[in-house]
Amino acid sequence: MKNILVCLTVVMSVALVGCEKMKTVEWRVWEKWTKDDDSTVVVIANLTQGAYITRLLVVGHADREGAMFEYGKPASEQLQAVAEGGQVEPMAAIYEAEGGQVVFAPDEGLLGPGESTTVALDKEHTRISLVAMILPTNDGFVALDNVLLRDGEQLLYAIDSGTEANDEQITGGGAPNTPGIPADPGGQANAEAPGIIGLSAEGVVDRHPGISGADGSALSSEDHGWSGPVVSVTVSIK
Repeated sequence: MKNILVCLTVVMSVALVGCEKMKTVEWRVWEKWTKDDDSTVVVIANLTQGAYITRLLVVGHADREGAMFEYGKPASEQLQAVAEGGQVEPMAAIYEAEGGQVVFAPDEGLLGPGESTTVALDKEHTRISLVAMILPTNDGFVALDNVLLRDGEQLLYAIDSGTEANDEQITGGGAPNTPGIPADPGGQANAEAPGIIGLSAEGVVDRHPGISGADGSALSSEDHGWSGPVVSVTVSIK
């Protein structure tokens, strides 16, 4: 297949209530000369050096009413389940009921630093949504929400569901409304750390502030943090 006539960079921004626009996705688009089969290939890569992405829910679908989340608004119960414990099944059920093509990836369950996974969507679908938790965080996640499928790469930034305080304590709690981080898959966290005190849940979806590593934290910004986007999503419509 011949590649790349035009390269454009589009910055998608989301306006927060009473705040300046905040970048959460960078979209780089490549136009191609030919399309020679009936599949849409999606490659999802972890761009971080110390964070892990839980099993992804990837959905191919057509236009639908509603949204997975809205910035500046409280998270749904389904999004809370993803962001606090990586539980994507409740969110998947919504898309399945609407006739979407639901895919879970990777098979191993976690996407480690520098790793990637590939899924194929039926050509009939015109839009994509995806969501997964970021570990180790209290309620951080990455997502695409009802985005038009087209050739190109999208860079996803970390989002905070606002449902839990970012106390950065490892407690094994992965259920909604259970405080603390489920686990550090990389094994570098201090499991004995008491967590950062004096924090409360933000209450609304917003950009994730990142790993602070402040006093009491089980994490360090060097080992577990990130700078810039955390995931890339490359779509190839063949």
